[in-house]
Amino acid sequence: MRNFLANTIRKFWLLIFQALYYPLAPLYDKISQYGFLGQWVKWQQSVLPRIQGKRVLEIGCGTGSLLKVLLERKYRAFGLDASPAMLGQARKKLKKAGFEGRLVQGKVQHLPFPDNTFETVVSTFPTSYIMSLESLNEIQRVLYPGGRLVVVDTAFLKPYSRASRFLIRVYGWVGVWGESGKNKTQRDRTFYLPLAEAGLVRRDEIYEDDQGEAHIIVATKVW
Repeated sequence: MRNFLANTIRKFWLLIFQALYYPLAPLYDKISQYGFLGQWVKWQQSVLPRIQGKRVLEIGCGTGSLLKVLLERKYRAFGLDASPAMLGQARKKLKKAGFEGRLVQGKVQHLPFPDNTFETVVSTFPTSYIMSLESLNEIQRVLYPGGRLVVVDTAFLKPYSRASRFLIRVYGWVGVWGESGKNKTQRDRTFYLPLAEAGLVRRDEIYEDDQGEAHIIVATKVW
């Protein structure tokens, strides 16, 4: 009975997750904010000190929250997403901030940019597309020699409050961090990416504060 309930909750969670990219896109920012007690924005913005150069591509830009910050900081940034609903939210957000024409609908496997266009490509909490060699080859293609890919692939809350302890238990039930999340290191939760096969050299970094922790992959294009 317990396994049945856990599987049912997990399936329901996955449906909600998928819906956030389409019909529930207008709720994405609120859900990510309250669902992670304000940590989501911190985890997203942990890419900022790891960016090099001014030409930046955000893949899977979603509702444009990070892209807006990049543009406000004077980066020559573009955002790409496959979801029209997400891009609709991003356009509204960027237009309100005075930015237009920085969004592209497309897939990472076929980036609509010339070779050697960007000094940094960033991605926060991407889905399984980031694990595809086809995707990584495309990212490598559009990076300058010596350019870098910065990926925030996983993160978790720490049990610093009653609310965080409750959410940790819920996310353990639905398998967000694998089997309950206990006895797993951050490295256990990270994505395997065939970076070397794509000509990218990997290093792993951690962003951490009292409320949570995020794992960051920084991969540099070989000269």
